[in-house]
Amino acid sequence: MTWVDRVRSSLRGESAYHVAAPATIRIKLDANESPFALSAAARASVAAALAGVELNRYPDARASALKALMQSKLGLHPTEVSLGNGSDESLGLLCSAFGEPRDGRPGRVLYPWPSFVVYRTAALAAGLSPVEVPLGSRFEADAQALLDAVERERPNLIFLATPNNPTGTVWPREVIVALCEKYPDVITVVDEAYLPYSDQPSCIELTRKYPHCVVVQTLSKVGLAALRIGFVIAQPEVIATIEKVRPPYNLDSLSQAAVTVILRDHADELEAHLAVVRSERERLATGLAGLGLEVFPSQANLLLVRSPKATALWSHLGAQGISVRNFDGPLAGPLAGCLRITVGTATENDALLAALSSAPT
Repeated sequence: MTWVDRVRSSLRGESAYHVAAPATIRIKLDANESPFALSAAARASVAAALAGVELNRYPDARASALKALMQSKLGLHPTEVSLGNGSDESLGLLCSAFGEPRDGRPGRVLYPWPSFVVYRTAALAAGLSPVEVPLGSRFEADAQALLDAVERERPNLIFLATPNNPTGTVWPREVIVALCEKYPDVITVVDEAYLPYSDQPSCIELTRKYPHCVVVQTLSKVGLAALRIGFVIAQPEVIATIEKVRPPYNLDSLSQAAVTVILRDHADELEAHLAVVRSERERLATGLAGLGLEVFPSQANLLLVRSPKATALWSHLGAQGISVRNFDGPLAGPLAGCLRITVGTATENDALLAALSSAPT
């Protein structure tokens, strides 16, 4: 026997999460980031805050300043929030905290598919079994299929991204309420990473009514991806359970200082950027449809499109320094022929449309 025999069997056939890095990128529309950099004034504020950070000291394990700001701006008591190194870590902590085997079998994590790939990796890393429930034929929410799967599988956790990545579709509030009402022994996690781009209300109010309802949010999609700040919102007893598995210094001092000053003094700048992206999303969708692409409805900062020439289009864009996400391939399943395009600035979107219009037929 060797060290390979110590690898968890569920991981042996898996691949690591791969972040593509093309040689030359002129326009980056592949990672669902905000296309807008912070203003010079905001960057100066951040620089001043970072200059005062004592690098010889551990970070504030409670993130006290950031939690106080969240309380004043969002009405969230510090006991209702657990902070993670991006929402990725938060998802993993949820799997670790609520992964108790049930009915003589490993715990299960259920989620619609296609959706965020970290749901699967977080489940496997915690020794849980992922259960994928197909979306509708055009990636719409299939409430009955979801409810049937929960009844059949009785998972430990349900992950619902709304809006969803990579499709941009949303889950109706009544479906989430139905899950919470019918399954009090299942942790229903509503992933609101893309909610700022949507017209949907947050499910935070549901966490006050249902102790097993949890909301996950992140600052990565609204212009602060480099800071890696995610958070779980739930009732204090649930948060206390998550805190048992959270590393004590998971948020570094630099990120805490930067995000605190940005949210305190420059939140209006982020909001203005969100409004531009929402407007550009509609314009870009119209332009892509005019080029003959099948464009799926989206309430996120992304558009999923389908074409029988998806890989050729991806290569054509790459040759011009424009990077989008290519899902096409022999193992793509329902995402065969699909590209995911992050909504960029008006200039970037115009360049994308021009490049696609010149693609070989």
